[in-house]
Amino acid sequence: MKHKIYLIPGFFGFASIGGISYFRQVRETLLDQFERRGEEVEIIGVKTLPTASLKHRARRLVMTVRDSGGLEDGVTVHFIGHSTGALDARLAASDTTLLDMGESSAALHKNLKTLVSISGPHYGTPLANFFTTFYGKNLLYMVTLLVIVGLRRRPITFLGGLVSLVGKINDLLGLDDTLIQQVTNELLKDFNPAAEAETRQFLRSIVEDQGAMIQITPEGMDVFNAAVLDSPDIRYVSYATAAPPPTEVIKRIKLRHVLTPLNKVLYSVLWTLTSMAHSGYPYHPPIRPEELTTRRPIPFTITESTSDGVVPTLSQIWGEFRGIVRADHLDVIGHYLRGPFDRQDGADWFGSGARFDREDFNNLWGDVTDVLLDEG
Repeated sequence: MKHKIYLIPGFFGFASIGGISYFRQVRETLLDQFERRGEEVEIIGVKTLPTASLKHRARRLVMTVRDSGGLEDGVTVHFIGHSTGALDARLAASDTTLLDMGESSAALHKNLKTLVSISGPHYGTPLANFFTTFYGKNLLYMVTLLVIVGLRRRPITFLGGLVSLVGKINDLLGLDDTLIQQVTNELLKDFNPAAEAETRQFLRSIVEDQGAMIQITPEGMDVFNAAVLDSPDIRYVSYATAAPPPTEVIKRIKLRHVLTPLNKVLYSVLWTLTSMAHSGYPYHPPIRPEELTTRRPIPFTITESTSDGVVPTLSQIWGEFRGIVRADHLDVIGHYLRGPFDRQDGADWFGSGARFDREDFNNLWGDVTDVLLDEG
C-alpha cells in the first residue's frame, strides 16, 4: 500500500519560505517512523495561502493532492493539518461542501483515510478577532515577520537587532507604513534576493486577504461547524496543545539573560488575547487535564482561557481526541528551543516555558504514525 501524507500549514502558512520549513523535522521524523515499520510513504508539503479564505485554502489542498498523484487508484491519503490547516483539511474532506473541484473531490473522498488535527481552532480563537482589527493586522504582520526572520537567523543576533525597536512598538501597531517598511527592511537585510522577494510577497498576502482571520473567529466557526459535516468514512483525530499562563513564564525570566524577556513578552501578549473567551460561543467541554504520552496531570488548570498562545486548548478538540501536548503553538511542528540562544538550532520564538523537547517531539509524531497506520 502506498501512503501519501499531506502536511497542511496554518495561518503562518508557508510550506517553506526563504529556506525555512514550516514543518521543521516533521517530514524526516515521519519518514523514519514509516521506514522502521516497512511502509512505503511519500510526504508532500502543501503550499497554501496564509490568511486567505478557508475555501481558497481547501481548493489549493485538493489541487495539490490531484497534482501529486493522490487521487490515483491504490493510494491511501492522509491529511495532517496544523492550526488553520486542520480546517482546510476538514473542508476538503467533507461531503457537505461545494469547492467546485468536480471529480477531484469525489476521488479524494475515496482515497482519504485519516485526518489528523494538531492545534486546530475548531471552535475558533479570540486572537482572530483581534487580528481583523485596525491594529491587529499590523500585529499579525509583525508577528509573522518575527517568526520568519527568527527561525532563519541565530536567535541571539536577531533579538539583539530588536532592542532598538522596542521603544517603537506602539507606533508599529498603528498604520505608519513607513515605519513598518523600515523595520521590514532592517530585518530582511541579510536575506538573499530570492528569499527576500519570497518573504515580502508572503507578508503582502497577509495584509491583502484576511478571509481566514474572519472565518476562524469563534463566531465564524460556529457557522463552519454547522455546515461542514464530517465524512463517516474518514477517521478524524485531534491533538491539543497547552502552554503555561504568562504569569508562570515571567517568574522564570533570568535577568542575566538580558534579551530573553523579549520573546516571552510576545508570547504573553498573544496568550492574553487568546484567553478572552466569548460566553456565547463555547468551546469543547472541559476534559481531564493529562499529558498525551505520560498520562500525568498537566501542572496547570485547563480552562476556556488556557491556550498554546494562539488557539484555546479546548477549541482544539475534534473527533477522536488523543490527548494534550504540553507545548506552545509552534513547538509541535519542530520550532522548539533545542539549545541555548547562541546555538544555531535555537528556535523557540514564543518563549512559553512549556519545556517541550526532542523526546516530546518524537513521542508526539510517533503517536501520529500509530494513528496513520492504525496501530495502538
